[in-house]
Amino acid sequence: MASLISKSINLQADLGPRLSPSASIALPDDANFANLTSRWREWHAPTIAAVVQVATEGDVQQAVRFANEHGLPFIARSGGHGATEAMASAKDAIQIDFRKLSHVKLSEDGKTAIIGGGATVKGVVEALGKLGKQAVTGVCECVGISAPILGGGHGWLQGQYGLPADQVISARLVLPNGDAVTVSEESHSELFWAIKGAGHNFGLVTEWKYCVYDIKNPKWSYEIFVFSGDKLEVLYELTNEMIKTQPPQVTHWSYIIKVADIDPEHPIIWYAIIYDGPVPEARQYAKPIHSIEAIMVNSGEATIPELAALTFQDENGPGCAKGLTSLRYPIGLKSYNTASIRKVYNEIDETFRRVPELAGSFFLLEGYSTQGVQAIDEASTAFPHRSDEVLVTSYVQYKPDESMDTTAQEFGKKLRDYLLEGSDDPDRLRAYVNYANGDESLEEIYGWEEWRLEKLRKLKKHWDPENRMRYYVPIV
Repeated sequence: MASLISKSINLQADLGPRLSPSASIALPDDANFANLTSRWREWHAPTIAAVVQVATEGDVQQAVRFANEHGLPFIARSGGHGATEAMASAKDAIQIDFRKLSHVKLSEDGKTAIIGGGATVKGVVEALGKLGKQAVTGVCECVGISAPILGGGHGWLQGQYGLPADQVISARLVLPNGDAVTVSEESHSELFWAIKGAGHNFGLVTEWKYCVYDIKNPKWSYEIFVFSGDKLEVLYELTNEMIKTQPPQVTHWSYIIKVADIDPEHPIIWYAIIYDGPVPEARQYAKPIHSIEAIMVNSGEATIPELAALTFQDENGPGCAKGLTSLRYPIGLKSYNTASIRKVYNEIDETFRRVPELAGSFFLLEGYSTQGVQAIDEASTAFPHRSDEVLVTSYVQYKPDESMDTTAQEFGKKLRDYLLEGSDDPDRLRAYVNYANGDESLEEIYGWEEWRLEKLRKLKKHWDPENRMRYYVPIV
């Protein structure tokens, strides 16, 4: 692909007149360019030659068509949290910036909402919350709503209602050639199937028609425990028992993390029970955890935005912090193999001592309820990992330093390998696409059933024959 400079393209003159009055174009010498292009992970990020801030679906179409006419790569941007290796292959790309498309409009019957493709998790939660409504979203506030949906998504409400992808009634999709279509069960149904799990490969979503629900409990209940590392086996063995009958409204959420103020020598286990229900019910459910001696216990009630802060996933917290090199190595599991988690803990402990530059990393174990997820036919969407009970990933984070890159990657892969070796299927990794490092195989990301990949390849060939959308865990 040629660059804007080498092709002597003047975006303001050539593209500007084709855009709506509310759209804008930013170039590298503009004062706001750095802010518009900054990302959660700058390491192996796309290189951006220009930013087109779109304000209408027509703007998106014009930006895509312009890029195609001039042989330029293009990528979409809303939250800027995407971090996978293929993104680095977008060189001198046009960033189609969706952040002005952040509207949230409730339907008259209150059962669905129209959500702009550039809305963030925080924006959707807050807008619906003011109307007494909620939707299945991711947990991290600064993430755009669209990318998680396109990869299936995970969040607090999935046990009750299914994945974010399962909430989609229809979507307005700008195809890789610039055409716009509505996809739903009735319109382009196979493409609709594909965008719910492998959607990053098929188009740019300008708008979602999305299921919403009444807020049952304005405040959720929580209990947060801090355990020393020696409690690991008994804690996760107990967790295995509890998740067998885990109610749909419960999440087990935990970290292995170094907190020097609590334990200056070793990582601690930060463990929360998040409960969409009254305090007495939450206390009763969490009662078995109290049998394990904790360093500290904190309990209370919180709104969903407050839960984001409590779990360090608010827009001002570590989950949204910019300026670090951040690597992720996800794996889906049926249960916790405590021997494998012990290996993970020991590796973290030893590595943090040996390489203190990595001591800001953390290991996240997301134990959402899965009833709503598994109630939906596995074949009905492109999302391939419905049978998993637990989502685990390391977040290897450090200040940008090339000398650390190899060590950090080896560390993250080793942690995942420990879990894979102790999993139900050691030869077949299952990796969540929205956390993917990017070196995983297509089967590991998009499913081990042969028919899934065959169907995705067929759809890709039909809807994107020139493979213009190949910068986020590409199918081809």
